[in-house]
Amino acid sequence: MAGSSPRRWFGPTVLGLVLAGGAAFVLGRRAWVTTTLGDGRGAGAVIETSGTDVSALVPGLAVVIVAAGLGVLAAGGWFRRLIGVLVVVASIGGIVATRTDPDGVVDAAVRESVAFGQGVEVSSSTHAGPWLAAAAFAVAVLLGLLVVRYGAAWPTMGSRYESPSARVVEPDGSDLWKAMDAGLDPTASDDDPGEDREADDGRPAR
Repeated sequence: MAGSSPRRWFGPTVLGLVLAGGAAFVLGRRAWVTTTLGDGRGAGAVIETSGTDVSALVPGLAVVIVAAGLGVLAAGGWFRRLIGVLVVVASIGGIVATRTDPDGVVDAAVRESVAFGQGVEVSSSTHAGPWLAAAAFAVAVLLGLLVVRYGAAWPTMGSRYESPSARVVEPDGSDLWKAMDAGLDPTASDDDPGEDREADDGRPAR
């Protein structure tokens, strides 16, 4: 990152925050643990425990990161850096939430199942969802640090829109020809006081 323009990180950072938060949200809604009672057929059952079941903080913090990414796009200055700090804190919290032990939730779901009983074989398999969600939050931590470091130097949405009076409009070729056809000098300045006085009283300006 050394020696590179801070502006080059603006677009990728905003997009990265939205994607990282969205990925963590989707992964938090998917199954993290699949538990099979019996053979999974007939009197058996298959129980899927999602990331939301394990920790409701995972999708919640993911939404915070997505909203923060959009906030970076609209905010500016010190407020943008504050959003960066929020992203870092929320992302670290998300990483911690993905490491929540799912055993208690899985055991409760098994006991509540009608297929559970004496002598019923229970087997569980853990999916990669928690690790992938933790990776998405880790990426968000790095992006949040970029916002803290470079956010104040990035352009804001308001700087891209100027009032019409603030813009300098250069006349094109057709405007020059129309002025000459009307007997006007296209090179003359509109705010020359001498020309105004000459036009008013017919006497040359001093």
